[in-house]
Amino acid sequence: MRARPKRRLDFTPDHSVEITVAPNGGACFGVVRAIKLGFQAAAATGKVHSIGPLIHNESVVRELERRGVSTVAGADEVTEGTAILRSHGIRRQAEATLRERGVKVIDATCPLVKKPQRIAQALGEKGYFLVLVGDPNHPEVQGVLSYFGRPDYAVLYDPAALDAVPTGTRRVGILAQTTIEASVLEAVTAAARERFEEVAVYNTICDATSVRQTEAATLSRTADVVVVVGGHHSSNTNKLVKICRGNQPDTHHVESIEEIEPAWFAGKRKIAVTGGASTPQDYVDLAAEHIATLLGRP
Repeated sequence: MRARPKRRLDFTPDHSVEITVAPNGGACFGVVRAIKLGFQAAAATGKVHSIGPLIHNESVVRELERRGVSTVAGADEVTEGTAILRSHGIRRQAEATLRERGVKVIDATCPLVKKPQRIAQALGEKGYFLVLVGDPNHPEVQGVLSYFGRPDYAVLYDPAALDAVPTGTRRVGILAQTTIEASVLEAVTAAARERFEEVAVYNTICDATSVRQTEAATLSRTADVVVVVGGHHSSNTNKLVKICRGNQPDTHHVESIEEIEPAWFAGKRKIAVTGGASTPQDYVDLAAEHIATLLGRP
């Protein structure tokens, strides 16, 4: 009799083997929306260009490509037809270029990514110095900066990096990449308030990210082994892996069930499974079922 995966946030106190799936592990509404728009666009036109990967999940991107959604590096590669904007958004100027060319634009940008874009634009118009807490190489961050429209900004992850902000800066506006850890934003905010005269803070971390991080932390504290399902290039998934490894070093990051090794579960009783916000929930459930099958083998 093999263990059956269950969605819950704790383990039973006995010594039975359990596979527990984070209740909200899997795709957030912004990712579900983007995938739906991608499939709909392909069905309607037969050929769609995605400006960058529509979401950070290679398995889903490959399926979209089979349906007719090809991924291009930038807007310069699209001169006609239909373009879909990835869930992380693109640079403001790139979108304007597409529309000027007469390209049909389908905007799959997550509504929660549009929020920091709007705030960044307002901060730029008011003359604030922008501190954007996140990864400077992430497409979401690059898109937000394009809406700020000024050169006086810093993208950072470490509060110590605030030392590089020009001397004499008085007014600072702080935004967060939607997928960062809340603790990082809090640390940067605390350091900024000690340094600058006026600090306007906008917590733009999406609720889906916060919920998944909280659940991952809770489960990993009592699990014997953790499996996190999601794209290897997915920022939100990698943050979950980092959080889980902080509590349970025996944490494994996989994108597909083919990467799961039976040896990981030898002698383990409390197995936790979760997935990033860019991972379809079906993928997370499939991984849990696959683990159950492995445990049920003689």
